[in-house]
Amino acid sequence: MIKLSSGRKRLILFTTSLAAFQTPYNSTVLSFITPVLGKYFHAPLNVLIYVPIIYLIPLPTLMITLGRLSDIYGRVRMFRTGFILFLIGSILGSIAPNIYVLIIASLIMGFGSSILSPGSAAIVSQVFPEGERGFALGINAMAVYLGLTSAPFFGGLITQFLGWRFVLVITTILTAIGLVISWFSMEGIELPRRIVRVDYLGALTFTLAILSVVMYLILSAVNGWLYYIYLLVIGVVSLAAFIVIERKVVNPMLDLNLFTRNVSFMAGNVTALLNYISTYSVPFLFSLYLQVVLGYNPFVAGLILVSEPVFMAALSPVSGKLSDKYGSREIAALGMGLIGLAFVMLLLLNIKYAIYIAISLMILGIGFGFFSAPNTNSVMGSVTPDKYGVASGVLGTMRFMGQLLSITVASAILVSYLGKYASLYLFTGIMMGNITVYQSIITGLRVVLVISAVLSFIGVYTSLLREK
Repeated sequence: MIKLSSGRKRLILFTTSLAAFQTPYNSTVLSFITPVLGKYFHAPLNVLIYVPIIYLIPLPTLMITLGRLSDIYGRVRMFRTGFILFLIGSILGSIAPNIYVLIIASLIMGFGSSILSPGSAAIVSQVFPEGERGFALGINAMAVYLGLTSAPFFGGLITQFLGWRFVLVITTILTAIGLVISWFSMEGIELPRRIVRVDYLGALTFTLAILSVVMYLILSAVNGWLYYIYLLVIGVVSLAAFIVIERKVVNPMLDLNLFTRNVSFMAGNVTALLNYISTYSVPFLFSLYLQVVLGYNPFVAGLILVSEPVFMAALSPVSGKLSDKYGSREIAALGMGLIGLAFVMLLLLNIKYAIYIAISLMILGIGFGFFSAPNTNSVMGSVTPDKYGVASGVLGTMRFMGQLLSITVASAILVSYLGKYASLYLFTGIMMGNITVYQSIITGLRVVLVISAVLSFIGVYTSLLREK
């Protein structure tokens, strides 16, 4: 563990938190300004949708590989590379002459995020010792939730008064600030380069496996689960090949013993996956429910929904500090239990009344706030310092795969109850008077809530697993 002054630690924490903020903020803001981009570039929806989607593709696909490379070649070096890529992408996006250049810019920013996201937790774990690490990781988690919470507000405000290009101009300025601070705040903390052979074949097969599954989920959510089944087959075959390769090489990209012999690591990552599958689609589904079924305008719907991320952001540093003092697994389990309770409340209460929705989402936000930082602390504390990069990459991959599964499965359930024709009109924002459509939305929503509640309570059990 490198000994640094408290001032240096605070600067490093600020830089890593800024990086943690960038990924959710920009992925959310790109989705939020999509209608404005469509009008500005006169782009069709089937092209426009790739602006936010292509940003997300590198995140679950490359995070483990890049985390492993950072363990070998240097975390600070890779972290700064992530900032540089993000800077290039945001500059290119801010001056994009057409939608296709903007899509390329979004992809470059996605590559940058796939380095910055795992790099933040890895560097914090390297710099902050046990006893301080949970609180620092809680600040990082708070930055993530602030990114999610503030994106619609600031994105709308900037777009309304300055134009959509200034959204990316401000991102460029923040990225440049983070890069400059990293040059002096992280000076001298780089660990010596490890002389090991890079497992390129393992990296290639794993990337192909995750990319195939990600593309299958994205494409199948709208077009049906059988049309692109070949992508799922490629993913499964590639994953099987990856497991065979990793068991034979001397220095694997991903040490599978982390899953088979490290219960805390395995349990923390499985619980993270369950957490994001159960929770990530909630804002999307209730945004639809509040506006389409209950008839609230977007501003009021946003005020109701903000009760969840506000409590996430407020409690993450607190729960991180508690995990330093009392242990991580029990606090993470409490968080998952509260999340499950929130889903039960949404199922049992009369959600025609917005107050019941707001109270339930507040409980969900409190649960998430108690879960995230302690769970990250548990995972990072379960591995040796030479594996911080890959451990952070695995945890990030679980997060983004969970998010992707959550939104695709929830969308598929909703579409299956509505039917494609009704779904088309629903997502164009046209108010529909058919009571059957409203009932279909409510039925689909309840099915998703039941699944989410079950997964959350399973997460309580997996959170409590530990080495015997």
